[in-house]
Amino acid sequence: MWNLKKSIYIDRGIGEVYQFATNPNYWYQWYAGVSEAENLLGSGAKGTSMDLKYFFFGRGLEVHVLVEENAAVGDSYVWRCLVTGALDARQTWRYYPKNGGTELHFEMDYNLNGNIIGKLVNTLYIKKLMANSIEQTLRNLKDISESE
Repeated sequence: MWNLKKSIYIDRGIGEVYQFATNPNYWYQWYAGVSEAENLLGSGAKGTSMDLKYFFFGRGLEVHVLVEENAAVGDSYVWRCLVTGALDARQTWRYYPKNGGTELHFEMDYNLNGNIIGKLVNTLYIKKLMANSIEQTLRNLKDISESE
């Protein structure tokens, strides 16, 4: 299993960023390589589930997402999900108020399903692509959130 961590500052109030980012109806607009949700049950709260396609190397990889946590923690928020299918992962998104905006911390533990060759390719290439994809995702969320 591999781990990926990224952070970004968004110049928009925490409540607005959190409400937009945790609504699965909008994910395809800012999450790099993600399709619109299919078989969506819920609105992003704990227990919400859906099927998505994650486009990677020009292929639509089928994944299922289950929201495990979506809660306020003091003046911040945490949102966590389990991803299964072509990619197995646990993502945690933490939203903190900072200078009138939002400090967002993303963490993902993930594993690509496959053999030892797949794991070697991951070490050499996929990890970099995954990091770039998450950086683009966070920039997309920042750009949309900061637009009027």
